[in-house]
Amino acid sequence: MRKKTIISMFILLVGVSILSAQVEKPTWTKDKVMEETYYTIGTQAYIYSITPFMMYSVLYQTQQIPYESYTNGVPFNVWTKMTEIANVKNTRTVMPNVNTLYASTWLDLRKEPVLLDVPAFGSRYYSIGLQDAYMNYFNIIGSRTIGGYGGKFAICAANYSGLIPAGYTKVVSPTPLVWMLMRIAPTYMNEKEIEACRQLQSQVVLTPMSQLGNSAYDPSTYNHKLNIGVPDLSKSPLKFYEITNKYMQVNPPPRGEEALMAQFSRIGFNTSVNFDVATLSEPQKNGLLRGMVAAKEMINTEITNSDNIYNGWTIPSKDMGNYGFNYLTRAAMTMQSIGGFPWEEAIYIVGYKDLEGKEMDGEYNYVLHFGKDELPQVNAFWSLTMYELPSVMLYDNPLNRYQMGPQIESMSYNKDGSLDIYIGHQQPKEKSKQGNWLPAPSGWFVLSLRMYNPKADMFTLDAHKVPLPGVQKIQ
Repeated sequence: MRKKTIISMFILLVGVSILSAQVEKPTWTKDKVMEETYYTIGTQAYIYSITPFMMYSVLYQTQQIPYESYTNGVPFNVWTKMTEIANVKNTRTVMPNVNTLYASTWLDLRKEPVLLDVPAFGSRYYSIGLQDAYMNYFNIIGSRTIGGYGGKFAICAANYSGLIPAGYTKVVSPTPLVWMLMRIAPTYMNEKEIEACRQLQSQVVLTPMSQLGNSAYDPSTYNHKLNIGVPDLSKSPLKFYEITNKYMQVNPPPRGEEALMAQFSRIGFNTSVNFDVATLSEPQKNGLLRGMVAAKEMINTEITNSDNIYNGWTIPSKDMGNYGFNYLTRAAMTMQSIGGFPWEEAIYIVGYKDLEGKEMDGEYNYVLHFGKDELPQVNAFWSLTMYELPSVMLYDNPLNRYQMGPQIESMSYNKDGSLDIYIGHQQPKEKSKQGNWLPAPSGWFVLSLRMYNPKADMFTLDAHKVPLPGVQKIQ
């Protein structure tokens, strides 16, 4: 036994010697190690942080641009409303929704809860989506969740333990700042319907809890703004980390991310202290700048090279709207569709190519044919919207028609219940087709199919288990 032990120890010592012999003389300097550390961690930090940075950018822009009586920008807890459906004249947003009246507000719950009063909407589709500071929906108040009866809600920070007024339902936000988006849909795209939506929009009221019943409440003087820096990186790209760090100090990262934050703290990106670019060495700056370039490449690749293509349509991740630890998908969705709904509320798919896998060009004519059993299965409505490339903005056309779907009164179904949507730059000569024509630019274009309040079968779309016709070239 003693002999075996000696032999075992000898083998162990020899093994250690061999391993030791494999350690080679380094060729990197300490500065190089430092740069690579900031590069590798910085890449991941950028992917994580682009969402909070862009959320702050939206907030900053909202609070700087004049709106109605708010000549110096809109403070917290005040609605910014679009009282017209988006068109080429009133919006320059990339891939805008042309189905609903929009309204947006940022809530600040650090001081007190904010009360939300919602009128009865009847059978009309509406949604008031509440997102935390990291673009995760933690509640959606609307026709899908509470029906058309309306209600009263007290939106509170997670650390609020006080009372709320009688008759209000408590809604807890994971973060002190909340981005709230309201959508109200006209049944048809006519002025009577849109005016009905305006009236409902005006009845959705926000009130800081302490101001309930105060007839002298003045939103412009009572509420405030947040300014932690101008989110313009053109002169100093690394300012990105300074601004995001301050934003995350206001909105502590979600639970479960402690280990990730500990890793980020190795490059000074720590919510317990301010990030200061002026204190960085040149190797540290170089590493972070390289990391930003690499992270942007990863995000752009995630956007443009989806693994899930179904008959020319790009199917988004089911993590959309509630991303968990999937930071790369969150970053991609931030840059492509910031504030996009989770699948439960709406499914957005994008068609970059036709059924043959070719880019779509208005020089040709196309048709999207839905069999009777292939129409989008929804409890609300669906729409097909046209965007010209490369701007990904609405296409200006004589009919001012940007979408096709149930909201378009001229759209008609075939006798067997199927549907044909005609897509092209030139209007069809046959009158029977003109009501179903979706005008396209003369060059490249992209389509978006939006399905609001989808039925359960549609949740298998990512597995290609429900029908989804592709766009077919007919000329």
